[in-house]
Amino acid sequence: MRVLRKLPGTDTIPVMAKEGKELAYSMPIIARARGYRLYDLRGRRYIDLYQNNGRAILGHRPDGMTQIMKSTASRGLIAEYPSVYDGRLEKILKLMYPEYLYFRLYANRERTLEALSKGASARITGSDITDPAMTDSQKGKAAFWRPFLADKRMEQDLLVPILPFPGSFVPDIVCIRNKAAAVKMPPSDMISPFLIDTMVKTVSLLIREMHSPAGVGSEFQRLIDVFTWERRGPYINTQMDQVSYMELFKKALEVGILLPPGENYPIIIPREFSEGEIEGLSRFVRSMSGT
Repeated sequence: MRVLRKLPGTDTIPVMAKEGKELAYSMPIIARARGYRLYDLRGRRYIDLYQNNGRAILGHRPDGMTQIMKSTASRGLIAEYPSVYDGRLEKILKLMYPEYLYFRLYANRERTLEALSKGASARITGSDITDPAMTDSQKGKAAFWRPFLADKRMEQDLLVPILPFPGSFVPDIVCIRNKAAAVKMPPSDMISPFLIDTMVKTVSLLIREMHSPAGVGSEFQRLIDVFTWERRGPYINTQMDQVSYMELFKKALEVGILLPPGENYPIIIPREFSEGEIEGLSRFVRSMSGT
């Protein structure tokens, strides 16, 4: 495993592209995260427009998440054993995705891609999974699902939800529309009850937020109107090439704005922000567009 080291004289580390190549920009080392704000080792604040690729779309510490994790951990349910939480998660997923009949949990993205390839009877890589935040296309055999795109009906037989649980250590959920695909796919991996219980609670919170008017009023619209790029719900696609996007990333970081680490990820508008943050984002976007 390659270890990323700090750049000389800085508190930043190089970001890795999907192909494993180092790009010319870097991210700060984050010491603390709260809501949609990140704080580096010097205490400088950044507004987070990456949000862990949507896993932090309800913030880096969703309501009650810390207490839930403490409660489950206090019962010693850390190791990968069957638990009552498996059934609870499946029940809530059926409410979220009624058109999908079967569900699997895989421990990491590598296992997920292997399972998707078997279910689709074709090799599927990460770039083959359609992202509704970045395109209106319904092509492909598998798609991500993102919240707050209520008018976006996914037609793919295999669905990989991006749910509000910050951290790449969280298992992937795969929703399967038909039995033919399900029988080809491996059974679910054994997942820690600690993680599954927390997922149940954060998905419940997401359902509540999706049926709440919060984040769709005039203040949210003001922040949306700041961006001149292509938008789907709270997701922004700059449609830039890699070189142009790298320049955008670096300039944003200089003014305390953390963008996604690559042009193939959506910028995500936070659901809570201050007047000063709206003004700062507006100045930044105007400076980049030359207006």
